[in-house]
Amino acid sequence: MLRAALATPLRSEDAAGTLIIGTVLTLLAWTVTPLWLVGTLTVPALLVAAPLALAPALVARGYLLRMIAVGIETADGPGDVRNASPEAPPFVRWGRLYRDGLASALITVAYLLPLVVGLAAVGVAGAFVELGRVDPTPFAESVAGIDPEGVAGVDAAVPPAAPVYGIVGAFLVVVSLAYLVAFAYVRPAALSALAASGRLRDGLRPTAVGRIALSGEYAVAWSLAMVTLLTGYVLAGPFLPLLVGVAGVFAVRVVVHTLYGLGASHAVEHADSLASDDIDRAVDAEPEPPDGARVGTVGSASGSGSVGPEPDPAVQTGRSVPVDSTTAVPEGVGTVDLDSLVEGSGEDADGEREDDRAGDSDGDAADGDATDGDRSGAGGADEFDWGP
Repeated sequence: MLRAALATPLRSEDAAGTLIIGTVLTLLAWTVTPLWLVGTLTVPALLVAAPLALAPALVARGYLLRMIAVGIETADGPGDVRNASPEAPPFVRWGRLYRDGLASALITVAYLLPLVVGLAAVGVAGAFVELGRVDPTPFAESVAGIDPEGVAGVDAAVPPAAPVYGIVGAFLVVVSLAYLVAFAYVRPAALSALAASGRLRDGLRPTAVGRIALSGEYAVAWSLAMVTLLTGYVLAGPFLPLLVGVAGVFAVRVVVHTLYGLGASHAVEHADSLASDDIDRAVDAEPEPPDGARVGTVGSASGSGSVGPEPDPAVQTGRSVPVDSTTAVPEGVGTVDLDSLVEGSGEDADGEREDDRAGDSDGDAADGDATDGDRSGAGGADEFDWGP
C-alpha cells in the first residue's frame, strides 16, 4: 500500500506539469489567502474578493479529494490493494476542482464546528466572569474543597477562583487535543465518503463515515499516512525558501490522500456490495402479478394467453413498419380504388363496379351515336372551327 502510494506523484501522464501546478497552487494558498484575511480586517470591502482569493486553496483541496477517489477506484478488489497502481491525474476541469474543494472545506468546517462552539462558549463565560456579571466563588469553593468557614486546602492568600482557572484550563487543553486527534482521524474518512459518492451529505452521514473509520484497512492506511506526513514535512521544511520544499509538501499531500483512498476502498466497496444485494433481494421478493393483471396479455377476455413480443420502439413511435411480420395483411388494406374516389362508390362490391362500368360504356356509346347523327344532320356550320 505504502509503496504504491509513494510512486503516485511520478506515475502520471504529465508528472512534471502536475507537480509544478500543485507547487504554485500551494504557494499561493500560503500567501494570498492569509494576506486576504488580514486585509479584510482593515478593509471589509475585500470580502467580495473571497472567491478569487480562496481559489488556489480550494482548487488544491479539490485535487487532493480527487486523489482520494483515485485511491478508491484503483483498488483491485475489496481489501486487496497490493496490486494497486494509482496515477496522479493532471489538473483538468478546474471548475469541478473548485467545487470539490469547496465541499472539502465545508466538511472540515462542519467537523470543527463543535470544538469552535465549545471554546467560544467558554470564552463568553470567562468574559462574564471578568466583567463581574457572574460570581465564580461558589463553584470555585466546590471544586477546590473550601468549607464555608474559609478553611481551604490551598494557601489562604490565593483567591478561591485561581485554582479553578488552572483546572478548567487544563481540562480544556486535554479535551481540545483529544478532539483534534479524533478530528484528524475522522476527517479523512468523511472525505473518502464524499469522494466515493460525490455527495456532500454522505460526508456528513454518521453511518457512511463510521463504516470507513472503523475498518481495519483504513486504520492501517491512516497510520501510514500520519508517519508519511510527519516525515515528509520534516524533510521538506528546510527547503521551503527554495520552493523545492513547497513541491515536496505538495507531493507528500498527494501520497497521503492516496493512502486515505486505498484504506477506504474496502469499506466503500463492501457498502456498494451490500446495497446491490439489498436491491437484488427486493427485486426477487417482489410478487408476480396474476395472469389476468399482466400488461399486454393477448388472448381471451379472461386474460389467459401468452404475452407477445414487444414491438420495436421505432414501430411504436410510427417511424417504421416491421418487415418480418407474422400476421398476414389483408389485400384490401392499404389499397386505394381511384374509380371509387371519383364516382363515390367506394363501398360497392367488385361485381357491382364492373356492371356499372359496363352500363356506363353502353350509355356512352349510345350518346356518341346520337351525337354523331345530330352533327351529320346539322351540317358543317355547327362544327367547331379551329381556324382563325
